[in-house]
Amino acid sequence: MKVQIIVALVFFAIFAALLPGTHYIYVANAGYYMGQFVTVAAVLLMWGCLAAGFVSLFFHKIKALYLSIENG
Repeated sequence: MKVQIIVALVFFAIFAALLPGTHYIYVANAGYYMGQFVTVAAVLLMWGCLAAGFVSLFFHKIKALYLSIENG
């Protein structure tokens, strides 16, 4: 369980770092077409890290549920 908590903390730290960072990326590069894509990629990475943090906390329960469905 310690590994899942450490992984979740890493993902939550990345989310917290990108939360204000995406605003600065947008302000600095919004005038450029590629800057908008970079902003979207950063926002998707940010929210993906938040989702991955929660998934890593409940990994064993999700795995057990998947195996119970698979075995029918």
